[in-house]
Amino acid sequence: MTKPSTNAVAEKAVARRMLTRKEAASYLSISCATLSRWAADRTGPPWVKLGDGDTSAIRYPSDLLDDFIASRTKLPKA
Repeated sequence: MTKPSTNAVAEKAVARRMLTRKEAASYLSISCATLSRWAADRTGPPWVKLGDGDTSAIRYPSDLLDDFIASRTKLPKA
């Protein structure tokens, strides 16, 4: 198995920046409360729980936020 090039690893890291809930809400132009509600309802964008327990950090991968936006984009009818 070959090791990925440094450039490929760096490009993937840039493409998958991990945002805090506040940063993700700002990115989506919604309130933190809305994003929190979506997370509780499991209706919003995917998120990652880093660690175990009640104090674990929640992060939103930026590429998955882009996918979430794209999946909800409506195009006008021709």
